[in-house]
Amino acid sequence: MLLKKNKYFYFTLITLLLISCVEPIEIKNISFESNLVVRALITNELKVHTIKLSNTTEIDSTGIRPERNATISIIDDSNIVYKFEETNEGTYESINKFKAEPNKSYTLSIQTENGVEYTSTPEKLPSIAQIENIFIEIEENNLGEKQAVVKSNSFSLNNEGQYYRYEYEETFKVKAPLWSYLKILVISDTPPYEFDIVPKDPEDGIGFCYGTRKSKNIVLTETKTLSEDKVLNFPVRHISLDNYIIGIRYSILLKQYVINKNTYDYYQLLNKFSNPENIFSQIQVGNIPSNISSISDKKVIGFFEISSISTKRNFFNRNEITTENSYINYQKTNTCAQGIVQPKLVNSLGQSPLLSLLSNYVFLGYAGPPFPPDKPYILATKECGTCTSIGPPIKPSFWID
Repeated sequence: MLLKKNKYFYFTLITLLLISCVEPIEIKNISFESNLVVRALITNELKVHTIKLSNTTEIDSTGIRPERNATISIIDDSNIVYKFEETNEGTYESINKFKAEPNKSYTLSIQTENGVEYTSTPEKLPSIAQIENIFIEIEENNLGEKQAVVKSNSFSLNNEGQYYRYEYEETFKVKAPLWSYLKILVISDTPPYEFDIVPKDPEDGIGFCYGTRKSKNIVLTETKTLSEDKVLNFPVRHISLDNYIIGIRYSILLKQYVINKNTYDYYQLLNKFSNPENIFSQIQVGNIPSNISSISDKKVIGFFEISSISTKRNFFNRNEITTENSYINYQKTNTCAQGIVQPKLVNSLGQSPLLSLLSNYVFLGYAGPPFPPDKPYILATKECGTCTSIGPPIKPSFWID
């Protein structure tokens, strides 16, 4: 018994010692300095180009502070000026279409509403590299889980070592787990309530939806250290095999930017800073070098990027990716077995339970006319009877089945 008591005593003592070693961190007032944030990308595409300006916010702020009423222009080395106008809060678009030309340098000029002037270093358009093909291979990750890895090959037109950045926009086809070609039409939402069951409109689709997502991660590679300027088997996207976005048909629009060394270094540092594992490192966002500076020595966050771009789209069916069936073609299908059978049109209080349910439920089926309550019917939740939470039910203009 004494031994048992000693064990409890030592356990309690060690616990108290451990707790006493943890000192709370008192967060004191931190001085805050508002800095301009610039997102400026100009490419060799003939189009209206966009520049976005905002300001840094305090650490406990969740909103974005757009920089309004700035004067923005881009000047080339022939003194041709491309002016921008504000089309939305903090968003500025070129008044005329233009594109970056080879062997020319471009300088960004910004003057804020309070008179602070910013200018960039002159930047030139890198040479062009074309995406040759996009394909998918099945690989295992570090945990031994199989993934569909979207890869790309590309080649340069001048066979010089280059630096590359990638973005993508993926679109995928999903199917509603429970879908009916009929719907409940509310004829009167006040007493006496009146409903009808009618065919769905063409814009309601046929039970399929098309979701779209844009890339969020910074994806970089380089060929400067390689013997030839070819990007081979480069992974741009990893997708778990049980992910519903590749359950039926999947499409990816890949954008490849050829960038210069300074831009590449900027994105590398930005990527390192955005890594949660480096949150307490000495790299701070204000220490990431920018090619934009102010005459008054105010700090700037962002970069003026001139890039040549190549784009390519590809489509993949599920059976082209893998024949394994351990996947779903829609999310939350395990909750779709439940439904509501024949809610009342009007209850004893003169209210319509059916009407109140139609905000979250849709018609699933019934045993023929006439309209309930004479015939039983079933309602399904909207996330099961439709798929519009994923994307619109109409095919995008680029979609090919």
